[in-house]
This record gives sequence, C-alpha cells and structure tokens, in this order.
Amino acid sequence: MGKILDIILVVFLLGIGFVSCGDDGCMENRSSIPLIAFYSDADTTQRVAIDSLTVWGIGQINDSLLLDTASVNQFMAPLRDGVDTTKYVLRYDQENLNPRYKFDTLTFVYHSYVKFESAECGAMFNYVIDDFRYTTHQLVSATLLTKEIDNLNIENVKLFYHVEEAE
Repeated sequence: MGKILDIILVVFLLGIGFVSCGDDGCMENRSSIPLIAFYSDADTTQRVAIDSLTVWGIGQINDSLLLDTASVNQFMAPLRDGVDTTKYVLRYDQENLNPRYKFDTLTFVYHSYVKFESAECGAMFNYVIDDFRYTTHQLVSATLLTKEIDNLNIENVKLFYHVEEAE
C-alpha cells in the first residue's frame, strides 16, 4: 500500500510540475520606461533627429550616460526606483551653439506602484507622473502625453525644437 501511495505522489507532483510550466514564457516587455521623442515646433507631427546629443542622469549612483554624442530622434529615460524624482541633462554638442544654450534639463516627479502581469512575467513597477518640468534653452516646449508609464512601447513625452530649414 505504501508503494502505491509513493507512485501516486510522484505522478501527482509531476503533473503539477507540467501544468505549472507555461510553454509561452514571458515574451512581453517587462520594463516601464518613458519613451521621449523629438519634434519640430512648426509642424508638431514632424519627427526630427537631434545631432550630437548627450544625455545623462543627475544624482545617479551608477553610470547614467544614456547617449554619448548620438544622432537620435528618440530615447528611453528610465525612472529610478525608491525615489520620487529623476532628472536628466540633455547636452547639445553641435559646434555652432552658444555655450549658454547647450544644456536643457528634464525633471520627472512620480510615484510607483507594483502591477502583477502574469504567472510567467511576474510583477513590475509602473509609474504615475505627478509633475514634469523642463528648461527651455534649445528646447522650445514639451508635452507629457501619458501620465502613467507602463511597459507599452509608446511615446510618453514629446520634445519640440525650432528647426531651421536647409537652403
């Protein structure tokens, strides 16, 4: 009788093991990171690339260099866990700029909450932006499109710049 119970127990445990293993796995993006994109202030639907842009975090403990003299039309700006504010410096490295206007700062004030996604993916931090501030040295204006930052790959912030038309 004891041997039959042992066999039943083994079969039961194997069955639970097979049922609990999802064959899909977690294919979703598990990071809630704001996507920031650049636009022309004259045509707010026209995406523009910023040449020679460097971006880093203020007050970060580890290396926070996100971009190093890159030509981009968007970037991801991770928010820090355990604090309520994250700041980024945007340095415009074009040669013809007045040094006084080479820097802009983006400030995100937020609170986070934990969202359970699924058994395969587990939980993740999402963020709600309470305040968004920016300087306007090269930047003309900015718009926070979504107050809630989740794992969807959508634009959360639009930065608008004056664009000179090439002759």
